[in-house]
Amino acid sequence: MKKILTLGLIFFFTLTSYGQDLDSLFADSVKLQQELIRQKKMANLGYQFRLFQEPQRDLDSIYQFQNTDSGWVSSTLMDWSKLDSIYAQLTDFDPHLEYKIYEDPTDQQGLENYLQTLLLTGDFIPGLEEEGSKIDLILEASKDAFQPLEKYKLRILADYKLFWVSVIVLFFLGTASLMIASMMIFKTKRNKREQLKKEYDEMIIGPLTSLLFEKELDEIKELKTEDLLEIFPPKLFQKPLFKAVMIDRIIGLNKKMKGDFKDKLKAFYKVAGLTEITRKNLKSSRWDLITTGLVQVNEMDLFELLTEVKKHTNSSNFHVRSQSGATLLNLAPTSNLDFLRDQKYPLSDWQQMNYLRILKFVHSSKSLELDKLFHSNNQSVRLFGIKLVRMLGRLDLLPGLKELSQRATDEEKIELLETYETIGAHMEVDFINQCIYSKNQEVQLAAVKVAGELGDENSLNIIINLFAENPHFELKKALLRSIYQLNPETFERYTKDQIADDIQRLRAHILDPLLSHV
Repeated sequence: MKKILTLGLIFFFTLTSYGQDLDSLFADSVKLQQELIRQKKMANLGYQFRLFQEPQRDLDSIYQFQNTDSGWVSSTLMDWSKLDSIYAQLTDFDPHLEYKIYEDPTDQQGLENYLQTLLLTGDFIPGLEEEGSKIDLILEASKDAFQPLEKYKLRILADYKLFWVSVIVLFFLGTASLMIASMMIFKTKRNKREQLKKEYDEMIIGPLTSLLFEKELDEIKELKTEDLLEIFPPKLFQKPLFKAVMIDRIIGLNKKMKGDFKDKLKAFYKVAGLTEITRKNLKSSRWDLITTGLVQVNEMDLFELLTEVKKHTNSSNFHVRSQSGATLLNLAPTSNLDFLRDQKYPLSDWQQMNYLRILKFVHSSKSLELDKLFHSNNQSVRLFGIKLVRMLGRLDLLPGLKELSQRATDEEKIELLETYETIGAHMEVDFINQCIYSKNQEVQLAAVKVAGELGDENSLNIIINLFAENPHFELKKALLRSIYQLNPETFERYTKDQIADDIQRLRAHILDPLLSHV
């Protein structure tokens, strides 16, 4: 853009300077004639002379004068360089110069317009005189002694621009070659590793299956390293890849089998020394290895590694944090939920569903201290605690919810209202009536809906007063439904004689049993 602007300015100033030159030329006819003489030839621009007395025969034969009503007129001349010499020959006859463009006579103004046109097309550049080159190229060339071409074998080093371009091209070629070579090496190693894993899996599945079916649990617990080396290839048993394949195979079988087979697999896992591999995974700096170790702890019931698992409950990595929490909920002997209360990161919907699934499974066998979640500094944890009361039916935690309601945020109030409606907490009607006055429309709407199920006479009066304020449609529908649920007679009295079309339609909607849940 800057280059275009610069060229435009140069072009503008050039035209301006040329315009000034033309103005000075047009102001002086003698100067204009001298400029035309210097140009020698002008495209389609000629001239002729007009005499008012008969010229001599020799002049007539040269310039071919013709007799007209206004005098003798010469033929059209195109060579402007002869203008001065013709003037000298015709001085005695008082010659009058006339301009012709495309053989048509024109005046001074027509000449100016034509020259300006030639200026724009580049066919006329005033003030410039073509001069032949005064340099003798042969003489100049003879001043330099001849040097053979072989002396410039390393000419690329003399041209620094060409040199750096060549360096850059070679750099990219080398980088591309290195990347291709690295990818091929990586692919070769990966294919070799996958092939080894298949071979190791075939070596493991047979002896492992024999152990599960031929030995009892106590016999597997008493196995020693020497016994394992007799069952599995001694040279391969100590290799990390062999043990990694063995762990994957054991975990895969553990998910499919039941009863004593699961206990045998867990016992063999510890006897084979695979627990130490899991411990190393938990201490790794890579999140994928940590998550793998957490899965191994959870599947193999490695209670002795729960201390390491607790260290990852507040990890910045979502996968590590989620898996460590699930492992603690599943394996911890007492689910005090301290780790969940102290969690700094918000709980996602996926985490809440995963934790709820585990808590539903273990809450009958473990004492869950859910009330600790009400005192968390993390709002998502407090909301999850309220949901757990509703999902698990923990009516014994209603006092804790009552305490939480006194400092609850709008989101927590909505969750509390839904929980009270689900478990039928009629004793919390004061909180429900208080939420009906909320300035938050979502809280108010939720409170009105719950009031229809749990409200009292005071709730009915509040709803009727609120209905008289002509609220928005969604709230009006909830108010009418709650009035109907609390006192059908009052609903009939308030809606039967109403002429408003929207109220009549809402009345029909509420009274229709097919639309009771719509």
